[in-house]
Amino acid sequence: MRQKVLDYIKSKGISNRKFADKIDVSESTLSRYLKCDYPNPTAIEDKIREFLEKEEKRNNSFIKDGISFAMTTISKRIINVLEYTYIQKVISCIYGDAGIGKTYTTKNWMNDRNDIYFVTATPTFATPRPFLKLLASKLKTSKTGAQDEVYLEIIEKLEGTDKMIIIDEAQHLTKKTLEIIRSINDSTNTAIVMIGNEIIYSKMLGKTQAEFAQLFSRVGMQSHLLTDFFNMEDIKLVFGDASDEVIEYLLKVSRSKFGLRGATLLYTNAVNNGDTTIKGIKAMAEIMGISLHIA
Repeated sequence: MRQKVLDYIKSKGISNRKFADKIDVSESTLSRYLKCDYPNPTAIEDKIREFLEKEEKRNNSFIKDGISFAMTTISKRIINVLEYTYIQKVISCIYGDAGIGKTYTTKNWMNDRNDIYFVTATPTFATPRPFLKLLASKLKTSKTGAQDEVYLEIIEKLEGTDKMIIIDEAQHLTKKTLEIIRSINDSTNTAIVMIGNEIIYSKMLGKTQAEFAQLFSRVGMQSHLLTDFFNMEDIKLVFGDASDEVIEYLLKVSRSKFGLRGATLLYTNAVNNGDTTIKGIKAMAEIMGISLHIA
């Protein structure tokens, strides 16, 4: 078992500490185990065995991440906004239906760039202080002190750096937090993209536009994305080897409330079930609760 641990660490190029984290033990405990100096090796080996068995199952399964990125109609729209914002240093908004690839496309676009900070907002980080601490952790500035001190550290870090900030799930942010984001753009000329659902649009430019007019009069570009935008060519790009009738069915799933994410999960599960015929796809859809009322 010790040799299996050493082989895994070497093959993955990770540290002993990283492996210890994966099996939920301290680095010192793992070190003692590897040196045959741990009093209860069975307890450690049970955790190691459980982890390695799980890894083996993953390696033998087709996972949704195994489907390569495809430049769909929606991906092109997202990248247009990202590129424009990146160059013009404005605030932009990408919003629309869930499961259409907003986050996936953005992360793919970021892959070869090291001048972008990506943060994910949640209800926990909705208000100014938690959000600033979240952003500070990404920028590696101080998260302690008063709110204004954390803010000033962020401003100092960004000034003159030509960086970009992307905020995913931005619909969770409050008005005061959005005001702070606008002020960061004002003070540092930092490009900022906010990604979310319809709520972020309503907050910025929709029904409450009068209230937010001063905040977002500088919005450089906005893109409203819907599942209806997907077409046959998009689905062929994503699921290239599938039959025409499967492609047609997956297009209908992609255009539904389940989105491309749902279609990808459906196809992944069908692959792992060993049946990607239209019959197998529909059977898996029924198991997953994907009901489209279509033939």
